[in-house]
Amino acid sequence: MNRRPDVRASFTTAVSVAACALVAALAPAARAAISPSIALDQSAGHAAGATADLGVNLKFAPTGTDSPRNLTLDLPPGLLANASIDGGACLRAVDLSGSACEVGSGTVRATAVPGGLISVPIPVSVPVTFHLVPPPAAGDLAGLAVEGLGEQLGPTGAITIRPTGSPEGVGIEISLSLPDELPLDLPAVGHVSLARISIGQIDGVFDSLRYPATCPPQPADVVATVDSYDDPAVHRIGAPLKVTGCGSLSFSPAFRLTATRDGSDRQVAVTTSVTEASGQAPSGSISLRLPAATLAPNLASIRALCAGAPLTGCPVVGSATATSPLYPRPLTAEAYLTGSPAGLALTLAFPPPFPLTLTGRVDLVANSATFNDLPDIPLSRLGVSLQGGAEGLFASTCRTPEGTAVASLTDVNGDRTVVDRAPFSIAGCPGVGVPGVSGPGRPSAPAGTGGTSRGGRRGPSRARAGHPSLRFGLELDHGRRRFVSLTISLPRGLSFAGRRAGGRTRVLGLSIAGGRVRSAWLSRERLTIVLSRPARAVSVSLRSAALRESERLRTRAASGAVARLVVRVLIRDARARRTIVRVTIDHPHL
Repeated sequence: MNRRPDVRASFTTAVSVAACALVAALAPAARAAISPSIALDQSAGHAAGATADLGVNLKFAPTGTDSPRNLTLDLPPGLLANASIDGGACLRAVDLSGSACEVGSGTVRATAVPGGLISVPIPVSVPVTFHLVPPPAAGDLAGLAVEGLGEQLGPTGAITIRPTGSPEGVGIEISLSLPDELPLDLPAVGHVSLARISIGQIDGVFDSLRYPATCPPQPADVVATVDSYDDPAVHRIGAPLKVTGCGSLSFSPAFRLTATRDGSDRQVAVTTSVTEASGQAPSGSISLRLPAATLAPNLASIRALCAGAPLTGCPVVGSATATSPLYPRPLTAEAYLTGSPAGLALTLAFPPPFPLTLTGRVDLVANSATFNDLPDIPLSRLGVSLQGGAEGLFASTCRTPEGTAVASLTDVNGDRTVVDRAPFSIAGCPGVGVPGVSGPGRPSAPAGTGGTSRGGRRGPSRARAGHPSLRFGLELDHGRRRFVSLTISLPRGLSFAGRRAGGRTRVLGLSIAGGRVRSAWLSRERLTIVLSRPARAVSVSLRSAALRESERLRTRAASGAVARLVVRVLIRDARARRTIVRVTIDHPHL
């Protein structure tokens, strides 16, 4: 049976198809996976250890309306933000109203889809500012809030410190969740409470980042890890960070040690500290050597050995405190004796927000501890206190209550070494006063103690009234390294007596044992000595004809107002490496 077609149904179908075609023509393209890329803008500077703004340009190039969802920025080791701005107030309360906690700014470029029957994509550009805010979770260093359109966009991001052992190295990680909706007021459309967006680009500038103090041959990358709303696949992209001028950073750490013997036994509590001025290169390795005649290892401390991980429940043998100009509060750690009887170690465990584990190899034969691979974090002070008691690490018979501890410190870039000597007395031994308490003390020798490099010999340094003189011995790494030149800098109040000859200022009263002098001259109050051939060890003698002292220094020293003088010696070895040695003159008599 033949039936007549339904004209109304055909017309309705045709209209529906046409409407769908029109919507499809006007609507945005189908959502698709993003294709991210990253570039850096270092036009503000890239000097090692300095602070400079860093521009980060992220493009996501979505082919449709997909949008990035989770974004993580891993900054290379040493590229650090200052969490102590405004005295640390930004970490205590959220403040998006002004610039006190503002740490950057930028622009988010996106495509907005306001909604409705026919959704037309509209390009938008939103200025944003980045603010340092309290940590969003326990263990975070800080939070990062993105402000735009008069309100915070998306949840607070987390700023964390990657822990020791991280494949990317110890450094800052910034994690953000990017929204895919924005409140909009569009002149052509009117107020739209929320619009679906597809972020195509983020141009941001982070203010006053502290640059690394290391200049690796292959620059480290700023790494971005990102996924999207429609595609869980994780994209990892990076851009190299240029760092220059590591050799121009100053490096002059100072080392001190105090020791106090227990009242009821032979164990000794020991406190060491390394201090550095602001703007200097941090120490990358620290090696401490203690005089065994004064401080001997306490073999009973093996009972405190923690042979396995984790450290929870292990006996604590001391503590550590670190102070950084980039964080408003001191950091504290617990110290543990770790390793095995065949290979002991001292481990300092810092909890979050700085989850750092510093492990120093202990050499019982050399009575030393060496910490390598320290993170590129500026520290104004690192102090370690090792407790006494039955399981204290050190003991003393008080037969030799005085000694000199030697610290060899190498900067984090690995190209400069400073050797500092710290004379000390064990408080609590007979005849030795307790620090900070007046009382009888041991008589001082008429000559101070000379300074040497690691493993070097000790020699006297004298300064007599009206006729100052200096004599000290130098060697490197127990004579394993040979040096070719040394430059001597005198403390304030002492100067070289030079005579102009042959276009150079030469110093009389200089003699060298253990090597032959090819040339010696005075420039800018520093005496440079070049040897004819590399030497393993030399003894330097500066007689009274080579030195002059000021009247003020002589008067202050005679009255006992000068406790010590320090002579700095810059050594260059046969491989062009530089080492700074401090020669300490205790209780000088001028």
